[in-house]
Amino acid sequence: MKKSAIAVAVAAVLAAPVALADVSISGQLQTQVVSYGGDAGGQNGNGLYVTDGGMFDTGANGGNWGAINVVASEDLGDGMKALAKYAFNVNTGSTIGTREAYVGLAGGFGAVLGGRLNHPYKTSTIGWDPFVATFMQARGNGGMAAGLYGAEMDNALAYAGSFGAAKVVAAIVVDEANDPTATNDTYGNHAMAFSVNAPVGPVELALAYVDMSEMAGGAKDASAMKVGVKWTSGDFTVAGQMESLDKGLGDDDVMFVTGSYKMGSNTVSASFGSTGKKIYGTTDDVTYIALGVDHAMSKNTSAFVGFRSSDAGTNADETAIGGGLRVKF
Repeated sequence: MKKSAIAVAVAAVLAAPVALADVSISGQLQTQVVSYGGDAGGQNGNGLYVTDGGMFDTGANGGNWGAINVVASEDLGDGMKALAKYAFNVNTGSTIGTREAYVGLAGGFGAVLGGRLNHPYKTSTIGWDPFVATFMQARGNGGMAAGLYGAEMDNALAYAGSFGAAKVVAAIVVDEANDPTATNDTYGNHAMAFSVNAPVGPVELALAYVDMSEMAGGAKDASAMKVGVKWTSGDFTVAGQMESLDKGLGDDDVMFVTGSYKMGSNTVSASFGSTGKKIYGTTDDVTYIALGVDHAMSKNTSAFVGFRSSDAGTNADETAIGGGLRVKF
């Protein structure tokens, strides 16, 4: 998965200082060949697709993997660094957009960032999904919540820091919308979010929260909370999380569990999840199942095959089977 603002900020704090501005360019691209089927419950019609990503609720390229990252840092002295990042959202179908775009300062205190940032609600556990950003991913397919709180944030300010072994991120999204009932004023009802990730031996604990209730045009009681646990022992990894969305975001729960076993260059993974019917507006809860194998061909190249099902009952199910190739550069 792409580097998040939090990962870049933490790396900047820990990295050896440089005398002059340091600029790096990196990227990642993915192409999948996927056959979709089902009863028109999702956004994808039955048939063959060449894609990057894939979501039941947003289409074959939803939640894609491709990105080009431009990252800069400069040593300001006294343990302080200036940071900047611009990340293009790209895919092999030629779509180009913006993932992250921010500047910030980092030091012994942590990092303070401003601009378009990855959402801490998202980044706290999105990497636990072994199928993230493929057609088999949990997010948007019935296993993890998507929506604005599962993407990037515009007009955002964030702090990322370490307290002992725990990583803490707090963010505010500034409400800049004009209030038509006031003269020359914005609504000023800002959204807030935070996440905490803490290792305890072989276990990692995660907690995240977001509240968008007061944002202009937002729904009342638009908040969400999730708790997660990941356990790693040798070649085994097991993870799970539970999300509770308030009525402004669907008034229901989302559950996700996954397990992986590494055998040399191959990793076999299976995931299961369930999303409440109120969130999708379906007649039944959406049940998510994914099975797949990833083969690491090198440090930067991997191939994968697998199957995914998102089933919400009669006339609302989607199946996908296929494979893909990922290349980092």
